[in-house]
Amino acid sequence: SDLFYDYRTNVDAYPQWQAWMREKQPPLLVIWGKYDLSFELSEPQAYRRDVPNAQVHVLDAGHFALDTAADEIAALVRGFVGSSRCGLLARHVG
Repeated sequence: SDLFYDYRTNVDAYPQWQAWMREKQPPLLVIWGKYDLSFELSEPQAYRRDVPNAQVHVLDAGHFALDTAADEIAALVRGFVGSSRCGLLARHVG
């Protein structure tokens, strides 16, 4: 439907998004499902290239990782939000 069509148009914005990430270096938590059929398993490392301090976690899950790994994801989010680096987030928004 419209959601899938809109997602396809995002690809054109990737270079701009990647430049913003390289420039701003925001606190970044990437949670990826190892068995996601929609995206390649190598893709999370692209975030680390642009934001070397990114926290990248590949879970034993698929695209809808919250369905099977909610507790693990909640713990990762709690840890990330509670970290001192995440306190700098407000500086990067906008």
